[in-house]
Amino acid sequence: MQSKSYLKLIVFILLFLFLAVPAGRAGAANPPGPGEVLINEYVANSAVTEWVELYNITNSPRDLSGHTIDDIAGGGGAPKVIPNGTIIAAHGYYVMEFQSFLNNTGDDVRFLDPAQATLDSTSYGSATAEYSRYRFPDGGAWSGIESSSPTKGASNGGTGDEPWTPGTFEVRIFDVEQGDSQLIIFPSGFSILIDVREASWNTGAGAAFIAQKIRAITGGSHVNVGVLSHLHLDHIGYAGFGGFWGLLENEGITFDQIIDRDAGTWLDGSGGGASDGLCDPDLEIVWHNAGTQSGTARNWLCYATNPANSNIYALREIAQLNSTTQIDPPDANASVKIVQVDADGVTLVDGVTPLQGDHTNDPLPPSENDYSIGLKIRFGLIDYATAGDSDGEYATSEFGYTYNNVESVIAGRFGQVDVLRANHHGSGHSTSQNYVDTLNPDASAISCGNNTFGHPGQEVLDRLLATGDVYVTNLCDTTRNYGAAVIVDGDIILRSTNGTNYTINGTAYVASDPSGPPPTYGIDDILLNEVMPMPKKTNQPEWVELYNPTPQAIDISGAWIDDIAGGGGSPQQIPAGTTIPAGGYWTMDFSSYFNNTGDDVRLLLPDGSTVVDSYTYGNSSTSKSWYRTPDGGSWSPIQTSNLTKGSANP
Repeated sequence: MQSKSYLKLIVFILLFLFLAVPAGRAGAANPPGPGEVLINEYVANSAVTEWVELYNITNSPRDLSGHTIDDIAGGGGAPKVIPNGTIIAAHGYYVMEFQSFLNNTGDDVRFLDPAQATLDSTSYGSATAEYSRYRFPDGGAWSGIESSSPTKGASNGGTGDEPWTPGTFEVRIFDVEQGDSQLIIFPSGFSILIDVREASWNTGAGAAFIAQKIRAITGGSHVNVGVLSHLHLDHIGYAGFGGFWGLLENEGITFDQIIDRDAGTWLDGSGGGASDGLCDPDLEIVWHNAGTQSGTARNWLCYATNPANSNIYALREIAQLNSTTQIDPPDANASVKIVQVDADGVTLVDGVTPLQGDHTNDPLPPSENDYSIGLKIRFGLIDYATAGDSDGEYATSEFGYTYNNVESVIAGRFGQVDVLRANHHGSGHSTSQNYVDTLNPDASAISCGNNTFGHPGQEVLDRLLATGDVYVTNLCDTTRNYGAAVIVDGDIILRSTNGTNYTINGTAYVASDPSGPPPTYGIDDILLNEVMPMPKKTNQPEWVELYNPTPQAIDISGAWIDDIAGGGGSPQQIPAGTTIPAGGYWTMDFSSYFNNTGDDVRLLLPDGSTVVDSYTYGNSSTSKSWYRTPDGGSWSPIQTSNLTKGSANP
């Protein structure tokens, strides 16, 4: 019996010794392997304390004894040794502090094992004082931007955005300082990203910031539709570095559609460039609708119109004026209408010359701002208006270009809205009195930052405050009297769950539709859409195609199609009872009516003199048409042999 007791005692002692093994054996913290403990955040430029934070991505503690943190290999300061007995908990943090170790102008940060093998490393350029570089989420990808709010020894906060709640309609006007970026999400999750601001041509920090916000808000990396309001750096970034290019090529953000304007296209070998399959942005851009143009526009068109760039080329579409289906959220009672693109209907100060077309060689070209895309976004009764940097007056800039009154054209297209995003960052050239009176918003939003342009203009602030509430992303021009305006110092966020009641940064509003009958459409909304002036054989007809871009059928009885005013053939009247369905087409055939070497094509009201729409073409080729692309869009500068009489244009 006694021998059995001794045996039990021996077994107990052996079991105790097995469970009490020292570090490095079963049951204790093991040293980390590659990729198990990562550099997670660090401050490289500090007048107080530099530091590096490590994060354990595993479910078990790890022993960091004898490991080191170092800067650039083969140089810099001596490696910093982590003390013996240092254990980093599962999903925990370890922070090492030091002074004057990492370079402010750029360096490496490395985490090494006791044998000096690299377990993790990262590099940085210049470091902003007291800002951190960080992974988001913990252990994830490195953020492309620095954080002004380091989270030393704690979970990295990312952008701090509250995630979107399914079933909620949201408009988020991001605080991107002096620039623009907006994310619209419908209750279904259908999303639209308008613009991606960069602060300078050679940075992708804006794209990294917006990509991080998209992930934090939506929980993913996909946006249904991207919209480039116009081709300026503070709205689209610079292809090759950031902006939309950065989202598509560097940040892993995917889209179903990219909606762009028809500024121009790359034509290999044009302008004296070499026919080498490589786009020369200074020579090989053929302009369609443009005035002032810059490296931002030229490089974007080199990128976006090159079939070799698969991430953009197959997704890019030219905005279709008046379309309510090109951007088509699946939600009930939701719509997005394109009310403006490529300066449609806008003239220069002479009241005659259209802004559409190539004005790049004009002595005083129109501003790129005036070609902005305008969108009316609706959910339930809530109407939201945004139109890029559209101007609202005629003026000449000291920098050698003109402002043109786009707002006089688009005000009526918008009609009354609930919320207005002020054009051009609240510039004094925009958001005119007529525009504000016509749209009559309950609330307005201004996206701007510290600037030398005088944004927002005092007169703009005054007229918006006289109409409703005003929200401003930042205290921008500090000389302004902001009155009752709300200086958000952050994102301006509209939220609604029912399409009637909504909040803007917590303040409650109730949406309503204007009293009176619904909008009506008429012959003056019809567009010339395609013209074939030179058939192959004499017994084949010439023809003109009309297009109805509206959501209503339109009776065009008694209208006329004519060529050059005061000459040419007699006007041809459209028969009684002729109706074009919503989004539909109607064609008229002719025989030897239009000149092959160039002519005008005009659509006239039944009075026989008022011009509804007109197009002038030059020397024509056999069995080729002049056409808008897409339907109702800008006229193509070249003819096509792909005739689409009575159907959608290529």
